[in-house]
This record gives sequence, C-alpha cells and structure tokens, in this order.
Amino acid sequence: MLNTSPHQKIVEQQFDSFCKKVLRNQARNIYDENKRWKEKFISLEALTSSELSQLSIQDTYGAECIYFSIDDYEIPIEDFLIAQAIESLSKRQQDIILLSFFLDMKDVDIAKLMSLAKSTVHYHKENALNELRKFMEEHVDEK
Repeated sequence: MLNTSPHQKIVEQQFDSFCKKVLRNQARNIYDENKRWKEKFISLEALTSSELSQLSIQDTYGAECIYFSIDDYEIPIEDFLIAQAIESLSKRQQDIILLSFFLDMKDVDIAKLMSLAKSTVHYHKENALNELRKFMEEHVDEK
C-alpha cells in the first residue's frame, strides 16, 4: 500500500469490508446451525436409564427359546417356565392356547383350523387357562 492510487485504496477497502461481511455471515450461520443441532439432538449421557433402555435392543437366539409346532406355524417361547406350563397341557389344549395367545387368533378361526365347534374351543381354552394358572402358582418360586 505504499504507492497506491486513491481509487486502488477504495477498492482494497471495499474488498476488505466484503471479506469481513462474508466471515461474519458464515460465523452466524455456523452458530445458528449449532443451535439447531442442540435443540434437536441430546447427548446419551443426558438420558435417564429408562430412556436409554428404550433405545437399546437385546439379541435373542434360537437356542434360548423352546419351539412349539402347530401345522405350519413355529412358535418360539422364551420364558422357560411358561414353556413348561404349556408342555404340561394336552396337545389340543396346547394348540388352542398357542393359537389364541401367541398368534392372536379368534376362537372362530381356531375352530375352523382344528375342525372343532367354537364352544369346544372355548371350553378347552378355559380349562387350559385354569391348568396354566395352577401350574404357575405351584412353580412360581422356581423363577
């Protein structure tokens, strides 16, 4: 800037001012973006244990389940005590309980599948539930 004309000084000052504006605007954009990130995202350390457990999953393996087969259905049961209780039932009661509670089938659908009357399905389901209740009460300490 030693031997510069007045016009060249004005151009240099304008360029200097332009560069400062660009840097200020870019800094403002970065601060705004960081603010948006802080509003949307939360640190894992800030989560409570119950919130953190909702984000986690646990692997289950086939060896940890007991499988029951009904026609073309394979029904895995992870809880060993429940599986034992179901095994204590007759085959017909097992099938009705598994179809009803694990495959969410209605009594009418179970009756059609097993070629039974709806009232028979209902009767066997009620008896099976009573037997399951007794089994679970007797073995509640084993868990």
